[in-house]
Amino acid sequence: MDIAGPLKIGVVEPSPQGNYELHIDFDEAFKAADLATQGEQFRAYLAGLGVALAKGDLDDRNAQGVMLVQQICEQLQPHIEAGEVAMGETLVIEVQRTPGVNLADLIN
Repeated sequence: MDIAGPLKIGVVEPSPQGNYELHIDFDEAFKAADLATQGEQFRAYLAGLGVALAKGDLDDRNAQGVMLVQQICEQLQPHIEAGEVAMGETLVIEVQRTPGVNLADLIN
């Protein structure tokens, strides 16, 4: 599933416990935009994730992956809009492995 937006998401191989790390970076155009534009673009991206889920075209694995990204984005949104996120930094999020979800699908 590929939804164009400001995020570049990479998945690091599972740890011995089976958990994954998501590495989230912001694309260059998003980082260069002013704060108001970043907020608009991020809200549009979040809305696009919701539309993708609402269509019902996704298989279960992709739907779960999109929901995970949507949940992360919902938590990030107020901080992005407030200018509190260091755009040049990689955000690292550890995700507990869930049966039926292949996080590698998020980067394909």
